[in-house]
Amino acid sequence: MGLFKKLKKKWNDWYYHDIDDDDEAFDWEEDEQQPRDDSFYADKDQRAVYVLGELEKMAEAADKLEECQAEYDAVTSLLVDIEEIEALPKHQRLDIMDVAQKIESLERQRHNIFAKTGRLSDADINILERYEEDIPAGINKIKEAEEYRRLIKSDLHKLDRERQATHQRKKDLTMLIANSRGIAIICAVAMIVCLIGLALLNFIYDMDVSLGYLIIAGAGAITLTVIYVKYVSANQELGNISKVINKLIALHNTVKIRYVNNTNLLQYMYMKYDVESSDELERKWNVFVEEEKARRLDEKLKADLEYYYDKLTGLLKTGKIKDPDIWTHQAKALYDNREMVEVRHALIGRRQKLREQMEYNENLATSSRDTIKDLGRRYPQYSAEIAGMVKNFNGL
Repeated sequence: MGLFKKLKKKWNDWYYHDIDDDDEAFDWEEDEQQPRDDSFYADKDQRAVYVLGELEKMAEAADKLEECQAEYDAVTSLLVDIEEIEALPKHQRLDIMDVAQKIESLERQRHNIFAKTGRLSDADINILERYEEDIPAGINKIKEAEEYRRLIKSDLHKLDRERQATHQRKKDLTMLIANSRGIAIICAVAMIVCLIGLALLNFIYDMDVSLGYLIIAGAGAITLTVIYVKYVSANQELGNISKVINKLIALHNTVKIRYVNNTNLLQYMYMKYDVESSDELERKWNVFVEEEKARRLDEKLKADLEYYYDKLTGLLKTGKIKDPDIWTHQAKALYDNREMVEVRHALIGRRQKLREQMEYNENLATSSRDTIKDLGRRYPQYSAEIAGMVKNFNGL
């Protein structure tokens, strides 16, 4: 009995040696970290997909880095302006504080007009006024980013389903190949047994078994031919599926990077306008716009504010402040230290968020660049081809 078990174990080890018994769900992260051997890079198509994937990562990171850098410089400039304002001589600070208090008083009166409706908080009105010129475009930008996020998530789900189906097909083909080997052996054994039986009949009973030989040979040939065709076809399809899986991995990596950048952009826009969605910002903006009647009553206050805005801007320009206009909508910070601390804290928070995005994209670009360089060093026979791909990609 023990001998039978050992023989059965050896048979199963040989028969099913290509089959993966791990039925756990396919994990993207595990696939992305799979080591790639020389045979992977020897395949021109797989090599091209891999290099182009890294180049696309670099291009995507460079674009996002440029966007973040411009916003980062603007936020940094405001922080520098705060230091310049706090360093102004006392008499200049007093003049600025006096004008800022008048602006704050006039704005408070304007807020009271809008607050009668009770649909917008003072904080909402302050933000809407501060970004009044930017909000219509900002709503569209957030809507586009939200729709893009939805599409990206849909793409990720589709890729995952396609990957699962491809992985299942790979397992099915592997099973088919193993079964083909087994059936071929069984058929061969059956043919041998039949031939021996016919030979015994011929030898013992002197029977004419020529027809039997022909039938066995014909049936065996047809059966083995069918099995061989299926075996070869399954092997070819299995090789193609491996290439498809690698392409899906490269595509998933690209889509995932876009998803991360899109999420960072949305988080930044939500923080900027203090909302949680484009619908919320649009609703607040529509309420703000609907206050047309209150706006007409506000004309005189607005004219007075324009006068003091110009006066404050002139005083700040005298103090060599780079962006004086922005302070007209946060004048309270110019005479209230606690408000200035909050402004500085908010700017530092925005800058930190931008720095994180920049570091992420810098690391991404560096990693992809190093990966391509390392590939050229490891496989010098492909270095010219890789250099050409980089040159052509940069020329697009």
